Amino acid sequence: MERIQPHQFTRQEIDGWLIPKSGLSARVVHCLEQTGVKTIGQLRGWSDQQLLNLTNFGTTSLENVRWFFNWTRRLEAGNAELANARVWLREFLNTQEIFVIEQRYGLADPLFRPHMKRRTLQEIARMRIRVTRERVRQVEESAIAALRSNLARAVAESQEIYWADCILTGSCVVTAAELGEWAEDPMLGGYQPWGVLLLMSETLERITFRYDYFSILPGHVLNHVEKQILQILDSAREPIPFEKILASVSDELSFLNGQRPRLVTVLLDHHPEISGTVDRRYFLPLVGAPLVIADILRDRQEPVHFHELTRLYNERMQPHSRKGTGYILRILNLMPDAQRVARAVYQLKD
Repeated sequence: MERIQPHQFTRQEIDGWLIPKSGLSARVVHCLEQTGVKTIGQLRGWSDQQLLNLTNFGTTSLENVRWFFNWTRRLEAGNAELANARVWLREFLNTQEIFVIEQRYGLADPLFRPHMKRRTLQEIARMRIRVTRERVRQVEESAIAALRSNLARAVAESQEIYWADCILTGSCVVTAAELGEWAEDPMLGGYQPWGVLLLMSETLERITFRYDYFSILPGHVLNHVEKQILQILDSAREPIPFEKILASVSDELSFLNGQRPRLVTVLLDHHPEISGTVDRRYFLPLVGAPLVIADILRDRQEPVHFHELTRLYNERMQPHSRKGTGYILRILNLMPDAQRVARAVYQLKD
């Protein structure tokens, strides 16, 4: 894939932005909508005094309009880059919104946690005196709306392209664990890479979050390839070698050239419904797990305690596909060719 090129914003394009999604403050939007102003182009024809004459439109609202047009001039001149993700938030969000977004996305976490769960709204509410869960939800909603505005997205484009290019060098995909290598990048502004990319995936357009990895391929492309892989595995009667799976989706990913193996590896190794062995054979658990267990029992040629069977099963599996004893016991009870010969001890039927 070729590197992503930045978009050149023109006066005509910006003038076509609708007022509610433009990036102006909620008060300004409300006042303009009351007067029938629908686009930025229409707003451009209003003088400062005409705006100040509007009901509930004061000097703060006027400063917001001036701030907005200052940024649009920079966009037209191709000079709208911000230093990092932290500066981006501070330009478009208020203090309360910044706090909620930082906590919700783990941006300010002092430790790198690639599989960190988001703080709940209730947890964030407890961090503030006299703040309810509902209030936190409202603040988060307003913050996300602000970051999805035309102006915020346009200003963030240079940062978004920077991270998209970083992902592109990793064959269009980067796993959450690999983001640890990015933690000191100055474009983060001291924030955690996992949280920054997650926030951008939910507010911008070029980065897609999937399970625990990020990609620059659109979600519908990943969906299509995953669906094709799942169909292949579902129809198989045995674990399928990686090379065969790769060949089956190569036409769909022909635009990636030499990057296909890496992408397909991540798709397989991180999909929650797919298991993989250490020799890179893949299967759906209910289809392949009984076959792997049967192979183990056949190789041992003697009854095996299900705790030992779990250990032997996990030796054959990739780390993300390893299971606990409860899972192995459930599979054993579903296998028509397995029988219990003693307490917690199993073998294949003759």
